[in-house]
Amino acid sequence: MQQHVHAELIGGPEDGRSFILPAPDADQPLGQLTFPSSRDDELPYARYDRCDRRADGVWRYQYAGEVAVRS
Repeated sequence: MQQHVHAELIGGPEDGRSFILPAPDADQPLGQLTFPSSRDDELPYARYDRCDRRADGVWRYQYAGEVAVRS
């Protein structure tokens, strides 16, 4: 059975964005997320690292800088 968790982004270009993530391994979501630039086809991507979990169960991801992603 696959579970889901709530996540929130802190800092960077996606600050304040929240969503639901799959968490197939013992209620642990992915450790790192990347998001493309809001400008079409431009690099770099914004990287967020899982940092902690709020008392209400929402996982927080802290902005960790930019990363080039090759397609």
